Amino acid sequence: MAKMLTLKALFEDPDRYYLIDVRDAEDYASAHVKGAVHVPLAELEDHLGDIPAGKIPVTICGKGGGRSASGAELLCREGHPGALWLEGGTNGWLAAKG
Repeated sequence: MAKMLTLKALFEDPDRYYLIDVRDAEDYASAHVKGAVHVPLAELEDHLGDIPAGKIPVTICGKGGGRSASGAELLCREGHPGALWLEGGTNGWLAAKG
């Protein structure tokens, strides 16, 4: 089972992670975590090779734990056992940034 990355951990060391927003294009365009690349959940498996070596992949959705947890589970099964999903998702990140 994929684990969750806390917002605090992301804020403390953002360069450690490769952020993947798994929402649809409209949601991503309206707001997203700084530095996150857009790969819809349905296309995530086709982009496994895009994850840079040495970075921990972190999936992000709107609230955290739905699509992002599914995406992190997929990444764990497909060769990225350290994949995480972001606590609170984009909404939590935006609220924490103030």
